[in-house]
Amino acid sequence: MHKTIYMVSGNKGGVGKSLFCLALASSLDMMGELYAVFDGDGRTGDVFNIFNRKCPARWGDFRNLRPESHVCKLDGEYEDTLHKLLQGSPNLIVNTPDGADSVLTKWFDVTLKHTESNNYQFKFIYLMSDRPDGLDILPELAERFQFLYPIRNLHFGNAGLFSAFNRDYMSGFKVIVDLPPLRSEEVRMLFDVKTHPAEALRLKRKESNTFAFSAMTRSRLLEWQKQVNELLIDVIENRDMPNLEFGKW
Repeated sequence: MHKTIYMVSGNKGGVGKSLFCLALASSLDMMGELYAVFDGDGRTGDVFNIFNRKCPARWGDFRNLRPESHVCKLDGEYEDTLHKLLQGSPNLIVNTPDGADSVLTKWFDVTLKHTESNNYQFKFIYLMSDRPDGLDILPELAERFQFLYPIRNLHFGNAGLFSAFNRDYMSGFKVIVDLPPLRSEEVRMLFDVKTHPAEALRLKRKESNTFAFSAMTRSRLLEWQKQVNELLIDVIENRDMPNLEFGKW
């Protein structure tokens, strides 16, 4: 069985990594694909809290590693966790803390090395706001990860507002995903109720003692998730063709 790790990062804090993890899980769920989750954001663990006891899920802290440290005792524990999570699930979603800096780059490399040694697929997801912060790391990431997928989060505005990315980096990628906006109150509902869209759409009013999504909210969630599914199909099903247009930068 082909196994894939999706590592979700971003150019700064607040770009929507956690929501994207929920959307990706829901897409896999609605395709009938099993998945597991590793939440490496030690501050909140909000992704872990949503998936805990619903699928194989673990919570760690990538920030335990100091930037000047080349070898970390957590490496072995982390790789062992990845291996165990992928034993029963062909897909693993890894959430990372804010930003893609020297600390997280080390964990990106550890994950890639693990996937290569086990013949897994590694797909690097890079979410962006409309700000240029952190985009200068894209060429460096492209050197490491051939399956690198930029995500323009349209919560921040239309695709044209991502001017720095569009001008300097867009030509280097075959597939760019524009994540459609979801109402802020509905995003809060998902995290407050600790559910993801696919599960929320299955949840019947009588199954929740404290909360149920209204028919209107369910309708909007369904339309949003349908859009996401269509947009992510190239990311999920593109098994062998790298996403990079080498030499375009």
